Amino acid sequence: MTELEKKVLDLIDEDEVIAFLQALIRARSDYPPGDTRKICQICLDKLHSCGIDAGIFTPPQQIKNPKDQYSSDLYPSVIGTIKGTGNGPVLLLNAHIDTVPAGDLSQWDHDPFGGELSDGMIYGRGAGDDKGSVCAQIMAATMIKRANIPLKGTLLINPVSDEEANSCRGAKWLRDEGILKPDLAIIGEQTDNTIAVAERAVVFLRITIHGRACHGAMPWEGSNATIHMADLIHALNTQLLPEVQQIKHKYLPSTTLSATHIYGGHQVNVIPETCTLEIDCRLVPGVSEGYILRSLDDILCRLSEHGQRFQYEIEVTNSENGVVTDTDPGHPLIQAMTTSLEEVTGRPAELTGYKQASDGRVFAKLGIPIAIFGPGDPGLGHSPNEGIPVRQLLDATKALALSIVRILA
Repeated sequence: MTELEKKVLDLIDEDEVIAFLQALIRARSDYPPGDTRKICQICLDKLHSCGIDAGIFTPPQQIKNPKDQYSSDLYPSVIGTIKGTGNGPVLLLNAHIDTVPAGDLSQWDHDPFGGELSDGMIYGRGAGDDKGSVCAQIMAATMIKRANIPLKGTLLINPVSDEEANSCRGAKWLRDEGILKPDLAIIGEQTDNTIAVAERAVVFLRITIHGRACHGAMPWEGSNATIHMADLIHALNTQLLPEVQQIKHKYLPSTTLSATHIYGGHQVNVIPETCTLEIDCRLVPGVSEGYILRSLDDILCRLSEHGQRFQYEIEVTNSENGVVTDTDPGHPLIQAMTTSLEEVTGRPAELTGYKQASDGRVFAKLGIPIAIFGPGDPGLGHSPNEGIPVRQLLDATKALALSIVRILA
């Protein structure tokens, strides 16, 4: 480790890191509504306090989320910039500042918005998902600035809104407007301080089948859309899913095609003329969105031709065109993070894949190398008594600071 690197690590103060995460947890940003205005100001103040150029970016009103009708004014994000000299890369640190709700408060042993410190753990909604990563990224960047590390590239720090509500008012808007155009990205998510180099593509589908209604006492006179949908679900699970699960990835679970939401019919004595199914698809590299759509179309065609005929529609309700995160473990970004994490912890760094979904899928569309990394047990995210070990938070902050130096300095 160089003297420059030691200088950065020596500036990291445990009490400051803990206090900052506590402040982030106490600034409620749970969705709905996911209002990030207060927490944005906290992040902005921290960046400004050490001289980092930073501003707040709020999407225009025409940016709507189909999930809700909330005003875009509620969803600002922060971008801090440390600009170096030369032609070095632009490295993005991105982590989301919104959270899911706390849920049933009786299930919590600690105030979900208290940021309580107990037995080496900091508790609260978002402690791991994802305010722990926000804290580690911002604190790492402030140490780089305080140490006056000369950079050959540019560091962007992006506490971002709206991730829990589909990212359209956060990372997607910032990407599509060209406000964020990184060459490399570290996406903060709870990975237990392992380095995730891959993430499955997320595709949400809605299938509607149109049959023919009739009296429930004479079902042969109609075409039961719910029965047809049941046949589709059976074919999905016995034909298509086993086929695509033959395609494996070293770091990822298999492709999943989960029938998650079904609704149809009007009342008990009427054969349903329509039935709608929503499917959550998580696709490994090698399984394309187009292939899934064509396969479902083929299955529905066969079902209609060989039974009571029906009409159907297939709609993609959420997609990044099937783009996946799949970074070469030998890339300098991953190598820098691996060596940094090993020197901080004294243990071999583990490479893995990210099982949930992150804003990595948003920036993967740019075709850039991406790592997903942050403190916190992913099994505790979205659950009561969410918490994060202080030791892991500090390790993540140090590993990120070292990685920045090795990539940009």
